[in-house]
Amino acid sequence: MKLKRRPIAEKYAAAIEALYDTGGPGDDGRPSREGLRAVLDEADIPVLLMVLVHLTGDRRWMQAPYLPERDMRIIPDPSGGLAPERQDEVRAAALEVLAAARPHDALPDVSEEQFAEMLRVCVADDVPQEYVPMLLEDMGFRARPRPEPVHVQPGTFSVLVIGAGFSGIATSIALAEAGIPHTIVERNDDVGGCWLENTYPEAGVDTPNHWYSFSFAREHDWRHYFSKQPEILDYVRGVADAHGVRERVRFGTTVTACRYDDATQRWHTEVMRPDGTPETLVSHAVVTGVGAFHEPKIPAFDGLERFGGPVFHTSRWPAGLDLRGRRVALVGTGASCVQAARTVAEDAEHLTIFQRSPQWLSPNPYYRAEVGEGKRWLLRNVPLYASWYRFTLFWRYGDSLLPHIQVDPEWEHPERAVNASNDRHRRFFTRYIERELEGRPDLIAKALPSYPPYGKRMIIDNDWYRTIRRDDVTLVDRAVAGLDETGIIDADGRHHEVDVVAMATGFHATRFLWPMEITGAGGLTIDEAWDGDDARAHLGITMPGFPNLFMTLGPNTLLGHGGSAAFVIEAQVNYIVRCLAWMAREQIGSIEPRQAPFEAYNAAVDAAHERMVFAHPGMDNWYKNSRGRVAALTPFRLVDYWSMTREPDPEDFDARPRTAPPAPVAP
Repeated sequence: MKLKRRPIAEKYAAAIEALYDTGGPGDDGRPSREGLRAVLDEADIPVLLMVLVHLTGDRRWMQAPYLPERDMRIIPDPSGGLAPERQDEVRAAALEVLAAARPHDALPDVSEEQFAEMLRVCVADDVPQEYVPMLLEDMGFRARPRPEPVHVQPGTFSVLVIGAGFSGIATSIALAEAGIPHTIVERNDDVGGCWLENTYPEAGVDTPNHWYSFSFAREHDWRHYFSKQPEILDYVRGVADAHGVRERVRFGTTVTACRYDDATQRWHTEVMRPDGTPETLVSHAVVTGVGAFHEPKIPAFDGLERFGGPVFHTSRWPAGLDLRGRRVALVGTGASCVQAARTVAEDAEHLTIFQRSPQWLSPNPYYRAEVGEGKRWLLRNVPLYASWYRFTLFWRYGDSLLPHIQVDPEWEHPERAVNASNDRHRRFFTRYIERELEGRPDLIAKALPSYPPYGKRMIIDNDWYRTIRRDDVTLVDRAVAGLDETGIIDADGRHHEVDVVAMATGFHATRFLWPMEITGAGGLTIDEAWDGDDARAHLGITMPGFPNLFMTLGPNTLLGHGGSAAFVIEAQVNYIVRCLAWMAREQIGSIEPRQAPFEAYNAAVDAAHERMVFAHPGMDNWYKNSRGRVAALTPFRLVDYWSMTREPDPEDFDARPRTAPPAPVAP
């Protein structure tokens, strides 16, 4: 099968034409050779090689001496391991091709077989053939199949979407494309979800943002490799505005309860309006887009209410808070603390950090780095470059990590690692800690974990070890026992005087949909079905007993082995919208998963997790519920989940015809 002129080809032709329309970098309407030479100096050589193959069809760029070396760092060496003279040859060839490009130049055809070979050469790794269809779509070389738009008569079918963050926005865009009427309710006064709420110092992604973005909205001109909250929020707002999402959102509207009515096959959703008055919205289906990081977890420490200064969760960081001259406590050492501590230490008189257990941190020299102007130009103006660059991030920050975190039952040292490769990672990270804390054996003893790497969320080092070395920072490796009027008492009974307490204590990540009260068919509540925090769902999306209720980022669909939440959201939204289009097209009143596929899927999840590092007994993490079951994360490869969610299987569902006249969502 040949890959004909697909969306990426159209983008490439438009980009070349735009250069001519605007005069380009040169004076004669052609791209300036000097300007192109300068930007190509910043190009990633493995990515540039694939651009050359795609533009010229010349296979010599996939052969020695131009083969990149394997480099599994998240942001690899841009040289690809090639000798300087070979890099110069690649850049010179790319210069000639791009400088000579003309509007409406057609891309040479590339077979699926050659595309698969290009994937393997680009990252110098074995990318299985099963990834080809998925990557063709994600990279823009094949049009993504969309559900056939349905023609819904006004008032005959309606959907309520809860939340206007990444999930809600993606859901709304797909529903609009499918012709399905819907309304979004959002408790905040703007779109953005967790990226609107988390404004603590240096809040940001730990996934490269050229991959932490939607495949249908990749054109954002990212200024950093790992962007901070303001830039991510700008991206989310831009996507919402470009697709007209805001006009479908009711802001300042908080959902308190959802109740399914068996007789009418409708969901009745109780909300609080911005003015505090209640209202009930009626819809045929509900899609939740609240994620797992919307309800902060604040431990019920003894004496919390007695403390005389500000106490807050990092996700509710007070605007304009001035820490100068104040003694600050950060409770918890997860990602929020590691991101915030550097700035807090610089501002505060003294910072005291309370740590129950240490974290593994990964060094990354690009974590705060800006993307060079040359690379930004390539990512903006050469769609092929952007597509192949995105792929390199997908592979390094996704499924390629899985073999390193799967349990080898024959491994001799299960207490410190789950397999030999995982142990090599442990030694690498240990050496990094020892280098960063050289001369401070007291801190090494506190900062070096005993459990296997990746057992907890892997965190990128934001000068954490340099921060805890400071004279005005104290790392307390004891849990918090309580507070009094002037400070914190640790588990050993020692008192630490502080003026401000910031709780970096995470979220109720395994209490999906809480605190909303969800009542399904026959009066069954979701709290009863899940027995509190033992959440399960078919594909993490649907639940027996809860007809027409769909979840994004539901149970066992968050990522612990790397990857992008945006990728998972897109896969789930595809599945959900296909279900809803099926219902609208076939006049189906309700669907819910059958018990057998629901149980089979969750048995497969639990069996897979038994072979993963996340279930290791040597540590606690937010992935596990109160029973020790991993309820938050998926154990599957991204390609597996993509395949599972391609098309709903009608045999997985009990589908019932409509039994009641239509009822629209209240405006």
